[in-house]
Amino acid sequence: MLKLADEGDAHREDVGCGVLYGILRDAGYKIKKTAEAEKQAHIKKGRWD
Repeated sequence: MLKLADEGDAHREDVGCGVLYGILRDAGYKIKKTAEAEKQAHIKKGRWD
């Protein structure tokens, strides 16, 4: 998602597209943060190799 947002933002033609790619980027960072927290929780429980 982050790569797509960066590529799209680099080639956008108007402000509306910039807003869309910004929303995509924000969502990507939120998902990444949540996934990393879940990974760390599983590591602490000894359930991650």
